[in-house]
Order: sequence, then C-alpha cells, then structure tokens
Amino acid sequence: GIFHCTGTFMKNLGTKRLIAYRLTEPAPEIRPGVVRRQWMDDSPHRFAYRCLPLTIANSFGWELLSPVTFEATWNGGVRAEDVSLTILDGVDDAVISHFGVGVLTFHTGYLFRTEATISLMAMGPPNAPKDGIAPLVGVIETSWAPYPFTMNWRFTRPDTTIRFERGEPFCFIVPVSIGMLEGTRPELSTL
Repeated sequence: GIFHCTGTFMKNLGTKRLIAYRLTEPAPEIRPGVVRRQWMDDSPHRFAYRCLPLTIANSFGWELLSPVTFEATWNGGVRAEDVSLTILDGVDDAVISHFGVGVLTFHTGYLFRTEATISLMAMGPPNAPKDGIAPLVGVIETSWAPYPFTMNWRFTRPDTTIRFERGEPFCFIVPVSIGMLEGTRPELSTL
C-alpha cells in the first residue's frame, strides 16, 4: 500500500522522501514520467526528441494514471451539472464534475507526504496537449496538509467531447523546494 520514492530531486538538496499513502482502492497507478509522446514520435525523423529541454521535462516527475476510461462534455454553463460524464470502464467516482465552470476533477487516491522544505507541484503531463481541455496547476504543501489533493482540468470550449483512457496520465507531480524559490533573485543583464 505505500509508494516510497527516494531520489535526488535537485542538485544540493540531497536525498528527499516522497511518500504516497493509498486512500482508495483501486488507487491510480503511479509511475516515473515517460519520455515518449505520440506527437514527438510523429514529428519528421522524430526531430522533436532532439529538443533536450522537452525530453527532460517529459520525465522530470511522476505520472498518476487514470483508473477509468470516460468521455465528458461541457455545455458552457457554470453549474457542476453542466458537465456530462460517461464512464466507459472502471470505477465511477474516480472523476467528477464538482466545481462547475467547466472544471473536471480527478481524485488522486493518495495522501502525499514530503519533508518540511518540499512541496509538490501538480499539473498535467508536460508536452502532452489535449484538445478541448487543459490541466490546471497547483502547488500543494505536502509536508503538512492533512488531506489529499485533486487534479483539475478545465474545458477550453463548450460542446466538445473529451476522452481519457484507462492508464492515461491525468496528473504529473514534481517536488519543488519552497526555499529555493524564495532564495532566488532574478537579475537582468547584458552579455
């Protein structure tokens, strides 16, 4: 039941722990980020993989995989009921319309815990655009938060049906050092 990951997240931060306490059964599978993207495979001579920043970003964290196949459509309204969901395979409470305004909510199924100086940034899988819907990004204070977080996506236009497949990444988590952000001061200069 407990996913332990120990690794060096950033140079000079040392080894930090990321623990995921399973809260639901089944809980989404967690795996290291995958470099491959279909659009990158389809680029001429797979040229997109020559962009090192893209390929590093694709695998610079962990993916949570959808435990369900579903389709959803938003009619443009502000109510939670304005998103219609059709579960095609899997548990029916893994994804819901909860907030309204075209937001789709995934339950992560875990309470994540990190050390005091580390939080988790939750976002959609990097460099994996999805037509009709966009991931929202959040930073979760996982060193103390007593509750799990959800991953949210917002429709980008009404009357478009989107689909997630079982096993498709719906959330990408990356450890971030809050102290590093506070201690960094950008400077503008000329060469």
